Amino acid sequence: MSSLQIEPVTVRRHDTPVLDIIALTRLLATLSILISGSYLICSLYLHPLRTYPGPKLSAITRIPYWIACLKGDQVRWLTKLHNQYGPVVRFGPDDLSYTDAQAWKDICLVRKGMKENVKEVGFHAPSANGVPNIVCQNDVAHHARLRRALLPAFSEKALKAQEPLLQKYADLVIARARQATELDISELMNFATFDIMADFAFGESLHMLEKGQYSDWVAKVFNAIRILPLVQMIEFYPLLKKIFALIEPKAVTKMRHDHFNHTVMRVNRRLNQGSEKQDLWDFILESETLTLKEMHVNAELFMAAGTETTASLLTGLTHYLMANRDKMKTLTDEVRTRFSSKDEITLENVAPLRYLNACIREGMRVYPPVPSGLPRIVAEGGNSILGRWVPAGTNTTSLLRDPDKFVPERWLGDPVYKDDNRDAHQPFSAGTRNCLGINLAWHEMRLMLAKLVYEFDIESDAGPDWLDQNVYVIWDRKPLICRFKDTTPRE
Repeated sequence: MSSLQIEPVTVRRHDTPVLDIIALTRLLATLSILISGSYLICSLYLHPLRTYPGPKLSAITRIPYWIACLKGDQVRWLTKLHNQYGPVVRFGPDDLSYTDAQAWKDICLVRKGMKENVKEVGFHAPSANGVPNIVCQNDVAHHARLRRALLPAFSEKALKAQEPLLQKYADLVIARARQATELDISELMNFATFDIMADFAFGESLHMLEKGQYSDWVAKVFNAIRILPLVQMIEFYPLLKKIFALIEPKAVTKMRHDHFNHTVMRVNRRLNQGSEKQDLWDFILESETLTLKEMHVNAELFMAAGTETTASLLTGLTHYLMANRDKMKTLTDEVRTRFSSKDEITLENVAPLRYLNACIREGMRVYPPVPSGLPRIVAEGGNSILGRWVPAGTNTTSLLRDPDKFVPERWLGDPVYKDDNRDAHQPFSAGTRNCLGINLAWHEMRLMLAKLVYEFDIESDAGPDWLDQNVYVIWDRKPLICRFKDTTPRE
């Protein structure tokens, strides 16, 4: 009977790669746990912002913030945090939100011995040609150069020369309202502000007020509103930005480039053909300091920042006036008492109307055109905010936390509101990086509102739920259907 002999087998490392993989996996898992644990400990107990109040999860990751932004809940989410934790909230590992009026000065103004806190570039979508516009330009010297070149076009003297243009489109708004008797004032204000800016920036209108519909160019802008938070999130994380660049759908890439190329085409046409009437390019060309690429990206900025924001304010303000009929009556009485003819309604004549100005200020307070806030990055070396040293690289924003009640009288010295801190109200931001178009926006809003309440008794059935809107950096506005009763027989 034969026997089975078992040969001894020597096990060598190269014969058993499975063991190596298991060991490597254990090592990586251990390292991951150690790194994650160290990160958690540092974020919660060793980080320079560890003493600021806020959710523990937000101290570890920005994910709760991004979820709120992508859902359109950013403002509601931050407001809830401030109600729970107070005037300063840590809403991300390196992020603070303020509701204190002094924070505006500490964050946005350039103080003696302190460096400027620049804009968070990731908050704004990158330009198609790679050149930063004035909002995204964080180099102090280059920003100052851009501002010097652009500011003269938005001076009071320059805008006074644009009164015929503003009057033309305000009259088109009146004609449109008279013709329709009932329409969406949100859409109407969009038509007006985009037509105005296109004429001012390119020397040619988009003719949306005349046609009663969006141009393809502008329609694409509004269709893209809801992806703005996604763009911000991608820009915030360099690795995510690289990955998205590889997988970005061709249709999205084409849409971005088509939009920018349309701006380039209009700017180049204006520069080549010239203009019979004075516009902003006359001032810009006179400065001789902007490159052609800088002209392109800043023109694109004007069409975004100088349009929808003004339209939002006028729409939101109209809603509040409809919901507070006593305030509307006071405003209407002021306008109709001051003017006996529509021809008297000029930029100069509407500027001193106290209640009109108070209504606009209050509208900007309760329905700010950019409700998401305007983040800044703490300068190198850190800065003092509300008496506490905040390290460099911290992302800060300042939000308002005022009562929701619509009371224009608070801006007119009413003793009931004598303790209001009006410095908390900065809808155009503050400091050397405040909004370039502040004067233009005020002229548009005063002229448009004065003409509307002079010509019409305006009514709307929209209830308080109209204000329940999502925010994707800007308001995702609902339609606001208004009825316009012509009152011109007064003349």
